[in-house]
Amino acid sequence: MNNPVIVYNSSYNGLSIIQELGSRGIPCFALDSTYSVGAFSKYAKFKKCPNPIHDEKAFIDFLYNFCSKQSAKPVLFPTNDNWVLVTAKYKQILSEVAIPCVASFKTINILLSKDLFYQIGQKNKYLTPYTWSLQELNKINNDQFPIVAKPKYKTLPVESYNHQLNSFLKRIRLVVLNNKEELDKFCLSNKSLLKHILFQEYIPGYSDTMFTVGIYANNNHEIKALFTGRKVRGYPADIGDNVLGESHEVPQYLIENTEKIVKELSYEGIAEFEYKLNQKTGEYRLIEVNPRPWSWIGITPYCNVNIPYIAYQSLLGKEIELIKSNAKNGEVKYIKIFQDFFNCMFRYRFNYKPWYLSYKKWKKSIIAEKRVVAEWHKNDWGVVLASIPYLIGKIFLQKWRN
Repeated sequence: MNNPVIVYNSSYNGLSIIQELGSRGIPCFALDSTYSVGAFSKYAKFKKCPNPIHDEKAFIDFLYNFCSKQSAKPVLFPTNDNWVLVTAKYKQILSEVAIPCVASFKTINILLSKDLFYQIGQKNKYLTPYTWSLQELNKINNDQFPIVAKPKYKTLPVESYNHQLNSFLKRIRLVVLNNKEELDKFCLSNKSLLKHILFQEYIPGYSDTMFTVGIYANNNHEIKALFTGRKVRGYPADIGDNVLGESHEVPQYLIENTEKIVKELSYEGIAEFEYKLNQKTGEYRLIEVNPRPWSWIGITPYCNVNIPYIAYQSLLGKEIELIKSNAKNGEVKYIKIFQDFFNCMFRYRFNYKPWYLSYKKWKKSIIAEKRVVAEWHKNDWGVVLASIPYLIGKIFLQKWRN
């Protein structure tokens, strides 16, 4: 069993798969339209490819031709929403020359179209936050505020992609509206964008109230690998991607809810289910599902549930019994150490002061029995050197967008 692996794109979620499988001697390729951190890993060969957002056909043609040249069918791990969607769209064609780790196009489209997923979630009781359509906004009672406005997509799908529109929507990642007046003002000032925005029940709390149920499900829609964890810090503090996360248990009913969704939506592949705890009510809400490897999937091999390798084995036909994470709360921590250090020393001072820490307190906060550092793995020094300019580039890009 030595089928090669193709990971695309090659940011930290892709990097974790490359390092885990590549260090096992499995041939790995990192595909991307730009140089990201995974492109510098010694465990993969980097191949520049077309960006499917800009040219879907060129990307699929490139991927098909590249796969057809391999000695055995490669396993495909798309790790970004649009790359997952286009892979699912052409899954049947790509299956002629590869083994895609992705669900059907119908399923992926439901999960990435937030308005559609929340509509199904309300009907099927998936613990999703209550969501109002544009036509229902005038029915929101005063006691139902605050509510939030957010885009229907993280990134617009290929067929409707517009760079300027996408940039506008990213600035409205999550807007809290405290009363009817703020809602009316928001709708008036964003009138041209309203068809791309949804309005939803507000779940208070910061990144540390977010819990992950990470899974791999086979083509019978059975969960074969199960990880549970908690974000400790993200950036921005309230809605940002995970920068420091840890192993953590979740209530059993959240796992049962995840199993229910996997079955009813016929899901297969790797996914992250993100639940948020409302500390005032003690209730959890399913905020979103990422139908792909998530940003800190690299923690899973250290929690006795190696999701990338389990997925690889299963996709190549090995029978897998359910494997669950056995790590205790906080026993294993995953950290993007350069980012977290910079955030805690500087950025949180302006974004969220409780996480603005002295060096001593920061160092104490990242202690764990097992610590997984995103930027290096088994002397993968190319990634270490690439991570610092990568972080600087992200900071400047964010400032430019703002």
